[in-house]
Amino acid sequence: MPAEVGQRRILRLVVTVDRSQLQVPRGLRNALGAVIPLAVGAASGEIAGGVAVAGGALLVGFAEQGAPFAGRARAMLVATALVGGSTLVGTVTGDIDWLTVLLMAVWGFAAGLTLALGQTASFQGILGALALLLSAYYAGGLDDGLERAGLAMAGGLLQTGLAVAIWPLRPDRPERAAVANAYRALASFVDAIAAGAPSEQEVPKLGAVLGKARAVLDNAQGRAQATTPAGEAFRTLVVEADRAYPEVVALGHVRGGLAPSAAAAVLDALEATAAALRAIAAALGGGAPAEAEVERLRARLRSATAILAGGGGQAPQAAARLDALRAQLRAAVDAAIGWTRGHVAGSRMRRPVRRRRALVPHDALAILRANLALESIAFRHGIRMGVTLAIATALYRAVDLPRGYWVPLTVAFVLRADYGSTVSRGLQRYAGTVLGAVLATALTALLDPGDWTLVLLVGIFAAGIYALLFANYLLFTASMTALIVFFVAFDGVSEWTAVVDRLLDTAIGGALTVAAYMAWPSWEGDRVSARLADLIDANRRYVSGVIGAWVDPARYDRDALHSARLAARRARTEAEASVQIAQAEPQRHRGDIDLDLDVLAGLRRLADGALALEAGLEDAAARTARPQLGPLARDLDGALERLAAAERNGGAAPRLPALRADHDALAGAEQADSLVAQETDRMVNAVDTLGHLLGASRSP
Repeated sequence: MPAEVGQRRILRLVVTVDRSQLQVPRGLRNALGAVIPLAVGAASGEIAGGVAVAGGALLVGFAEQGAPFAGRARAMLVATALVGGSTLVGTVTGDIDWLTVLLMAVWGFAAGLTLALGQTASFQGILGALALLLSAYYAGGLDDGLERAGLAMAGGLLQTGLAVAIWPLRPDRPERAAVANAYRALASFVDAIAAGAPSEQEVPKLGAVLGKARAVLDNAQGRAQATTPAGEAFRTLVVEADRAYPEVVALGHVRGGLAPSAAAAVLDALEATAAALRAIAAALGGGAPAEAEVERLRARLRSATAILAGGGGQAPQAAARLDALRAQLRAAVDAAIGWTRGHVAGSRMRRPVRRRRALVPHDALAILRANLALESIAFRHGIRMGVTLAIATALYRAVDLPRGYWVPLTVAFVLRADYGSTVSRGLQRYAGTVLGAVLATALTALLDPGDWTLVLLVGIFAAGIYALLFANYLLFTASMTALIVFFVAFDGVSEWTAVVDRLLDTAIGGALTVAAYMAWPSWEGDRVSARLADLIDANRRYVSGVIGAWVDPARYDRDALHSARLAARRARTEAEASVQIAQAEPQRHRGDIDLDLDVLAGLRRLADGALALEAGLEDAAARTARPQLGPLARDLDGALERLAAAERNGGAAPRLPALRADHDALAGAEQADSLVAQETDRMVNAVDTLGHLLGASRSP
């Protein structure tokens, strides 16, 4: 792979605007949290109090990550408490330089370590560090600290109230949006299958969107608590999408071997399925009722099934797949019918059940304790963050930089756990700061703003920071720069002075951030092999469960297979993300990306074969004992176990079992066009290719 691939990837990260992450409504809503107290302060002559409340609202607004309303409220209330507590501590200790530096190290380490708890917790940790940093710059006594903490928490509560104000009017909106996105992604996947083969973009996208939908439901409903009828409906919708996925893969595999009329019937059925999925997604989003439309489309599947049922070869298998899809579409539209008719979602679902205790997430403290080790990404990031924030704080205090808190503030915003994000954010931070400074300067010259004009400008750029945070960091930084320039103007700081100080501090903070990462890096390329090995192991367990059920139908456990498939999907998502992150690293650290991508492609083919076989298990009539499949099942399991060990340990892959001979023996006992013979052939080819890749890559 060319040496400049990492640089190209970093440049793409800098200039790309992800429109799917543009959040204009969120931006406008959170901007109100800053504008309201500023306007009240300007009208009452208490602008200092308004600024303090608005500052708390601005910080807590970052904790609003678009989660379901209950989870959103919890996250923002935790952030409010952290901001208030940190403001109190920072105010009363801010005039003691050594103590401020020490506290910044502690807060920075905690903010970095919370990465182990997920994105929301990581944001909360950073907000606590930012509140400590900003309040320490304006040191005061205990009374000052209590007053500022109270005002900041009032702003946080105001922001929380605005974020959940529409909860009673738009119940379960995040859940509906997440499930609707999953159905749209599944429809795109079906379109790709109908066109011939799924593109490289559709398969990862489907897995990621389905995973996000499950995460949203878990966050909203809880995994161990009794769920609501609406929650049961949403979970049913996701389960039916999961069930439809292997059926569609199986249809894609058999279509090429059908007679022209049968293949045309399958194509029409796939197109109807995609349309039905989109109709259900539209209904979940508040569109037209889907029941009549889905029933009309299901009739096309029924017609296709009738054509296939009388055919030869694999036509009956395709007919069974279409029957399953028809049932899944019926269950999905039943689950969504509450939204199409204005009733409570889930009114047709079974009564709520209590989730198994095994599904409860690990305790947060247990997760943090488990990450207190140098091999933990979160632990290394915490040390890097704490040390760099402490150095940045000590530097600006020692040199006495005007408004020098922007040096550690830049560190907090730019420093990330991976090289690509850190460097790309550094570049975006520099460019965005210049752009924002130019914009703020031009507006200052044009408007000569007073208090009310400043309120308006703060509102405009506050909307920009929240709307653009995940869409493009350069534009987010430009908005943030302009926002701060006008925000500090309430404190009597000239807009012209703030612009110059901002540019200098950003340059220093950005340089410190990149230097800190390079001094003690965490290269993702060093972890790719472990992620791929985990993926091979997860696929081994899934394949073993599927083929084992074909060998002995008594071993068929639908729930266990479902869990194994989800585990394999999660492992694939982590492996793909690891390879993508590694691509942005220097060549000597990222390893052989071409080989990693080839391994991912081979494992995709293996999983596709297993998905098709799992779909076949849905047909009870097809589940007859196949002892002749036993040797191949055993050797496939052994081969994947050896490949996982070779990938994990970096050694040459040992000689694999004679999988082709096993399959030849199986094919002799099966009909040539049987589902088992064809899909295991695909799986044997995939494993043999993996053996070639892993063995050849490490041969002398």
